[in-house]
Amino acid sequence: MKHTHRVLALLLAALLALGMLAGCGEEPASEESTAPQSEEPVAEDSTAPSEEPEGPRTLTDMAGREVEVPAVIEKAFSTDPTAAIFLYTLVPDRMLGWNYELNDLEKSIILDEYETLPNFGMGDAINYEAVLAAGPDIAFMVGTINDATVSSADDLQESFGIPVVVVDSELSNTPAAYRFMGELFGVEDTAEQLAAYAEETLGDIANMDIPEEEKVRMYYGNGENSLETAPAGSSHGAIIELVNAINVADLELGDGSRVQISAEQLLAWDPDVIVVNGEPKADLPGASAADAIMNDPTYANLTAVKEGKVYGTPNAPFSWVDRPPGPNRIVGLRWLSALIYPDYIQVDVDDAVKEFFSLFYHVDLTDEQLANVYAGVAG
Repeated sequence: MKHTHRVLALLLAALLALGMLAGCGEEPASEESTAPQSEEPVAEDSTAPSEEPEGPRTLTDMAGREVEVPAVIEKAFSTDPTAAIFLYTLVPDRMLGWNYELNDLEKSIILDEYETLPNFGMGDAINYEAVLAAGPDIAFMVGTINDATVSSADDLQESFGIPVVVVDSELSNTPAAYRFMGELFGVEDTAEQLAAYAEETLGDIANMDIPEEEKVRMYYGNGENSLETAPAGSSHGAIIELVNAINVADLELGDGSRVQISAEQLLAWDPDVIVVNGEPKADLPGASAADAIMNDPTYANLTAVKEGKVYGTPNAPFSWVDRPPGPNRIVGLRWLSALIYPDYIQVDVDDAVKEFFSLFYHVDLTDEQLANVYAGVAG
């Protein structure tokens, strides 16, 4: 079938070439303009494939697996929400679909032509028949690089019958992930822009020299009551350690990625700062979750509450701290580090956020939209 697709593609290219020689050819309009682009050259960093090399190619993915992929990858199925975000930020036109139904807050930022892509599900709920019927060239998986991930990728590749490519989800490896994806999809220039932004952000944070006695003790909460947390050392709590804060949840992770605690435990920890994510599934933004803690008599004696240092994580279009643990956290590094260490990192957060949204989410935020993003309101 792939051979057939290649033949059809070559025939189509030949027909287009004949049309151009006859003076009838016209390139499609870009996303920024609906005017004809027949005389404009194709941008070097376009996400659209410019040439079709002959035959498939073999590459080594970030899990160390050798995978044979098509010369040109036109459609990629994301096996999880983190993979979908990576695809959307770099090659939205190659996305097969999402892994869950986007909420209104997410849709307020996602470009119209992509928010309506189908939901293929995730985990045990993936609609494999629908995925295969949509004809992806590869399945794109993002996760922690370990034996379990490698085994899952191999099993999925065998059952799917299409290549499965794995990318590392570790936050500090985000620049490498984008550079690998640039090679995978043939969009090296665009990928380098995203990699460079991530690299600069990580470098600025790493260069903060915070004295041990000034490090902030932080609690990060999830869910409707904010009592689900990501323990120290977990992938979901990685951003806390990266911004040189101390995660008060020094707990055994167990089998899951997060753990449930009690209000009494939070009171015993008495953190300097509380950052809460809210519950996207219940349309509860971080700002509302923060207000709930500030106004709950149970927590009135907490240091963070008394000093007004309870903050809601912006969640548009995806959480800036977690859920999912993808490149969406890069902007969170800027926001959170400036929030808790304003004397140690000199950055205009608003400008940094606008630059991130332009590069990664393909939207130039107005001041009003930025305010809505901070407040967790769909503008």
